[in-house]
Amino acid sequence: MVESKSEKSQLNPDYLVAQIDLSAVIHNCNILRKFASKKCKICVAVKCNAYGHAIDVILPALKKANVDMLAVAAIPEAMQLRDLGWMRPILLLGSEFSIYAGRQKYEIAEWLIENQVRITAMYKEDLDALDAAAKRLGKKVVVHLMLDSGMGRMGLDEQKVLQLIDAINGLNSIDIEGLYTHFSTADSPDKTFSKYQLQRFDDFIKELQSSGLNIPLIHAANTPAAIDLKESHYDMLRAGIAVYGYQPGTQMYNKPDLKPVMKLISYLYAVKQIKKGGYAGYGNTWQATEDTTVGLVPVGYGDGYDRRLSNKGKMKIAGILVPVVGRVSMDQTILDLTPLLQKNIDVHPGMEVTIIDNDPKAPNSIESIAQQLQTIPYEIITKLGPRIKRITLKEER
Repeated sequence: MVESKSEKSQLNPDYLVAQIDLSAVIHNCNILRKFASKKCKICVAVKCNAYGHAIDVILPALKKANVDMLAVAAIPEAMQLRDLGWMRPILLLGSEFSIYAGRQKYEIAEWLIENQVRITAMYKEDLDALDAAAKRLGKKVVVHLMLDSGMGRMGLDEQKVLQLIDAINGLNSIDIEGLYTHFSTADSPDKTFSKYQLQRFDDFIKELQSSGLNIPLIHAANTPAAIDLKESHYDMLRAGIAVYGYQPGTQMYNKPDLKPVMKLISYLYAVKQIKKGGYAGYGNTWQATEDTTVGLVPVGYGDGYDRRLSNKGKMKIAGILVPVVGRVSMDQTILDLTPLLQKNIDVHPGMEVTIIDNDPKAPNSIESIAQQLQTIPYEIITKLGPRIKRITLKEER
């Protein structure tokens, strides 16, 4: 029987699911607030689809947590936030606006102004385009300036920031709302360079104040500085990885009680026997030393499950850890089900598999996987692909 179009539209396969715990998001935001003064605002970075957690799923929790501002890396991310109904301030961290030219630049400028997106200004040409668009709209442009205090990425040195301020002073439609910097080593136990950056930033603030310029929103603290460097808090914290439940570094002085937000699950979709001496996966990198029952899980490096976990990763079935055997493929990973059989557990297709656990101590947690691969949690979570369906914990399959 052929299904109608209406019947097909109701199909919603979810064989690969990231369960998002919104209560954990709120918990983590509240933990970060405890580090700051009552007057200190909270800005949460939601770039790269909320660090791979899906901004549309995460956003209600950020609203409930009463977050003051959201930060994005790209203009389309700001557009998505406004489409989703976020009405509070948005800070554009990158200088993507500088890429555009001609009519496209003016159209984008108008959208940014109409939607009150705070732009990180770097170039006089961008200011001129923003000023022209603002005059056409009869509105103001709100910008933040960034001092490069030593990271050598975004931002300008003191002299160029001063030049930019002079340029803005000649443009009546542009208001400077914020000044910020970014730490490069705040997650290190050695705070020497972070304190150098902080001193440089402090000195520049004093220079501006002595010239009569008092910028209302000063911010410097990224997640590790928010946790370990209280003197960097100023008027606002810019929180990122901790909001999603992961420690910003392995050697932090303070390790707050964060709750990982994501649990990644799937299901066995095949169970089969490998005879003694047989192989599993590309390259014959794993050989059965005895007759072995294996299971296939529909997740692979195409979904962000790293190929470097071949023959060393672990997943969990029925509360028991089972090893990854053979190479991780683009769409499939093979598991040795022997630990389940040793517990007399019947194995069959449809059994739930915990690919990534939200228990930070588990061998298949985000932080454990990051340590195993000698990388950082940021890389693991932001690589998770679009075939993974992000749902809130309370949503039913």
